[in-house]
Amino acid sequence: MPEYTDSIDIAVAPGLLFDYLADVSNLPRYMPRLTAVEEIGDGAVEVTACPMIEPGKQVEVKGRAWTRVDKPGRMFSWGSVGGRNGYKGTFDVDPQDGGSRLIVRITSERGDADAVRAGLQDTMSAIKRIVEG
Repeated sequence: MPEYTDSIDIAVAPGLLFDYLADVSNLPRYMPRLTAVEEIGDGAVEVTACPMIEPGKQVEVKGRAWTRVDKPGRMFSWGSVGGRNGYKGTFDVDPQDGGSRLIVRITSERGDADAVRAGLQDTMSAIKRIVEG
């Protein structure tokens, strides 16, 4: 699976940014295609998403994913469980000039690299807009 990595500087303390990102109830606020998340225990979540399957056409899909929180290392990880399009990712939050640097890594079986990169940019932009207020 190809890996996509990008980063963005955010004017929020690393601990505050990490706490926001690691709260799974916030995922639909900053992941544009994710519409619902329900914690089901031990880091497992049920997710509902509306991915674009072709220009102008979205479908609703439901699935299960895992999450892991490494608070001391300020790393939040997630990934799919089963399904047709496997994926996993991490948010790493590092101190940067009085704020934070968010490093995002996504590994995806999805064949459309441009769509994955666009989703990565949309997610990082949404996080920055939300937490910087």
